[in-house]
Amino acid sequence: MTTPLRPAGSAVLVRPEPTQLHQLPFPHAVFDPGALLAPATAARLAATFPAGLLRTATTAGQERRSDKTYAVNAFTLHHHGRTAPEADRLDDSWRRLTGELAAPDYGRRICKLLGLPDADITVELRLTEYVRGGWMSRHTDRPDKAFSQNIYLCPGWRPQWGGGLGLYAEPRQALPVRTFTPGGGNSLAFARSDDSWHEVFPVTAQARAPRRALLVHAYWGRP
Repeated sequence: MTTPLRPAGSAVLVRPEPTQLHQLPFPHAVFDPGALLAPATAARLAATFPAGLLRTATTAGQERRSDKTYAVNAFTLHHHGRTAPEADRLDDSWRRLTGELAAPDYGRRICKLLGLPDADITVELRLTEYVRGGWMSRHTDRPDKAFSQNIYLCPGWRPQWGGGLGLYAEPRQALPVRTFTPGGGNSLAFARSDDSWHEVFPVTAQARAPRRALLVHAYWGRP
């Protein structure tokens, strides 16, 4: 069942009040463009995305005792309570957003709207970029994770370019229950469980730009 919620106002980072909440295939919150980030802020973040910091990561899941495989460019901006020193050289919009997302209150509020316990969490912020052919296979996240949130920074993205986030109820389900298309400032947050199967579809050869996002990963416990 979909529950419409009150749209958020404009700010550097708006209060986490999603456009919609869904319970199937697992709890997730949808933020339409303008609901989480002010349009001007989203545009500024997209224009100043620090692609030069990212490095290519690709793996065969079997080598890491995992069933997850991927090809993605990534950079960890904040981890274990510390922000990467490279952040000092970023645009002011990035520095402000990093500080607000890494604050304990933000993670707790996302936990609350997803129906998760009110407990200590540690936030990791990661920049990601999927170029043509980039993907991440279907998987669930590690048990110590509370939630994940994708904040997309690819304005003008078209569904035929691929790169959508598919949500599934089962590991071998033929079609996703929901598919979330990236865009300019839209976002999806979802609760982790043993059944929170998701994947990033391959970016097609028709894509005219990379699929870029800021990921918010929340883990149970303190840094």
